Amino acid sequence: MSYVYLIRHAQAGSRDNYDMLSELGQEQARLLGEHFVAQGVELVAVYSGVMRRQRETAEIACEVLSRAGLQAPDVITDERWNEFSLISVYRAIAKRMMKDDAEFARDIREMQEAIARDPHTTGGAVGRCDQAVIRAWMENRYADYDGEAWASFRARIQACAADLSNHDNEKAIAIFTSATPIAIIAGASLGLTDEKLRSLLGVIYNTSVSMMRARSGELRLFTFNATPHLSGSIRTFR
Repeated sequence: MSYVYLIRHAQAGSRDNYDMLSELGQEQARLLGEHFVAQGVELVAVYSGVMRRQRETAEIACEVLSRAGLQAPDVITDERWNEFSLISVYRAIAKRMMKDDAEFARDIREMQEAIARDPHTTGGAVGRCDQAVIRAWMENRYADYDGEAWASFRARIQACAADLSNHDNEKAIAIFTSATPIAIIAGASLGLTDEKLRSLLGVIYNTSVSMMRARSGELRLFTFNATPHLSGSIRTFR
């Protein structure tokens, strides 16, 4: 039985410049590496998406492992682990959703004000708008959207999961990715519907660790969204 660590990237930048780590994000990644050192974790392989926030989280954590003398292979990037583009979905369908739903239009205005005050905020109208837009995308409500469809995205991540389920090395591998791929893989192991899967998206912390075990061609969920390396004051969602 082998271990697979699914790790969400550290805190990123503002919504307008999201694909980079904040200073706090860099600290979260370093603390993750120190936690792995304390636990004596040795990795036979490390993968990340090609997004900067994913790759840099992996590189910082692995550098800490390497300095401590533990095995930390070079990070292998694989675009299949990329997150879908939420900003592209917003740009394509949010205006139409505002025309269709006055309450959503009010929330969009409130969200813009909240983000102006705190670029990292996730609660209130921000969370409601994100959930509404993601739901519309997953339901293919606007079929003329020409970006990556939910069905295609989910199939891409499920193909990655199938590769992981065949991992038979006794040492662990780590995947540095984003919230939605982690939710898809965890949700599939639990047989969750898309509706239930969406409920996981908003609770996955930056640099949280979800541990799977590969056995008999299946991935089984053993821990989800663990952050023993972070104090409450530096747990973040974006």
